[in-house]
Amino acid sequence: MTPYGARILLALTLLAPASIRAQGLFKKSDALEITIITGLNTLIRDRDSTDRVTHGGELSYKDSSGASVKVPVLLRTRGHFRRQTRNCDFPPLKVEMTKATARNTIFEGNRTLKLASTCRPSRGEYEQYILQEYVLYRMYQALTPWSYRTRLAHVTYQDSTGKAKSVQSWAFFVEDDGDLAQRRNSRRFDTKGAYFDDVEHQQVGLMQLFAYMVGNTDWSVSGLHNVTLLRDSVGVVYPVPFDFDWTGAVDARYAFPDKSLNIVNVRSRLWRGDCRNQEAMAPIIERFLSRRPAMDSAYTTLAPMTPAVSEKMRKYFAEFWPLLDNPKKLIAEFKGVCKPGN
Repeated sequence: MTPYGARILLALTLLAPASIRAQGLFKKSDALEITIITGLNTLIRDRDSTDRVTHGGELSYKDSSGASVKVPVLLRTRGHFRRQTRNCDFPPLKVEMTKATARNTIFEGNRTLKLASTCRPSRGEYEQYILQEYVLYRMYQALTPWSYRTRLAHVTYQDSTGKAKSVQSWAFFVEDDGDLAQRRNSRRFDTKGAYFDDVEHQQVGLMQLFAYMVGNTDWSVSGLHNVTLLRDSVGVVYPVPFDFDWTGAVDARYAFPDKSLNIVNVRSRLWRGDCRNQEAMAPIIERFLSRRPAMDSAYTTLAPMTPAVSEKMRKYFAEFWPLLDNPKKLIAEFKGVCKPGN
């Protein structure tokens, strides 16, 4: 057993998670049309300091009858690269609401949500980036239940003082870590230093092959970088990836690979996973092939995505799928760069 595995066994016994209410927000996949009213200038400026604060606001949408539903919310800027003013005009947000204010709305059962917004609203290229990243979340959802649920939204941000111009952007809500953990009958485990052997073998295999498929090198299990670890009631640890904007499948103009990886750009695929033989890869490959129609439909059926961007994603994935038809060649390709499990 690795040192990390020993620390898991010494951890406190999992608290039995409360039964989580079925969250209406994630029951459907059609895009929401919502408005958020807040002190827009103050919110947007609250980014580069480590002392960021919450900003009061109101979120509204129309229900199935066409009636306006208003939900008081608290907003906070979040993230790393996209939060910084020098990188993006508009930051990702965290949206918080109380149990009482969310009751009888589509947000019932949610208390905290991430809202991924376009880095540069009104610029078509960046609007497509956020749609592409949303697609990758949906593709991973189709692959495994150990994934974050999402809901697309077209958001109008209005200034409560009337002084700032409104901002419109495609965005998507991302399930809160705590809600994901409860849904999977598990609990977050935030200790760094995990080896591949410390996490569930097939699940980390799915995550690794998905990262290779979408051209994602911006992740680390041991460093908890763009990966959440969840520990179930018997101590098994499952990795769940997030943040896909630096992938080759999105190909954002601001994304670049780490220099130590020796790859030309983010579209260059690189296996950053463990070393596996054909037998170990077989169920992973089978899962990918069986879920391919659902994964493909994530981008082929998304109306706001332009045909050109959809076709670009299709071509990028078309380079990947034939590799699964020759597992021996696939393993050979990974052999020179794979990492031992411990």
